[in-house]
Amino acid sequence: MKKLKSTLVALALIVSVSAFAGGTEKTVEKARGIVSNAAPDDYKALAKAAELCVKKDVNLTEAKEWFEKSISIKENSKAFEVAGDYYANNDLHDKAIEYYVKSMLKAKENDVNADTELLESKIQKVKKAQKS
Repeated sequence: MKKLKSTLVALALIVSVSAFAGGTEKTVEKARGIVSNAAPDDYKALAKAAELCVKKDVNLTEAKEWFEKSISIKENSKAFEVAGDYYANNDLHDKAIEYYVKSMLKAKENDVNADTELLESKIQKVKKAQKS
């Protein structure tokens, strides 16, 4: 009975790890697909692909290249926010705040009534992490 229980626990662990790995691969494939199907100057697609990876904490080297390229094509709120998320996830608090502020400013530049509440909460979260 004890051996059966150990076997079932091991099997459950293998299945959960496999499911996680599969999800990671799907995220990376989806992000790469977005980039490969986009026009070379499609800054929005680059930012979206980077966002997918940063949110899942996968393929971060390419994700960083994508948000940097997006910004180099056209400074945009989404890529700045993704950069902020990337730096926040890597405990680079000052850089995260810098990019969240850039994102807020760009959003307000494009639309005076833009909702920046989420960005403001991200800044507060990073400031709290910075103090601890």
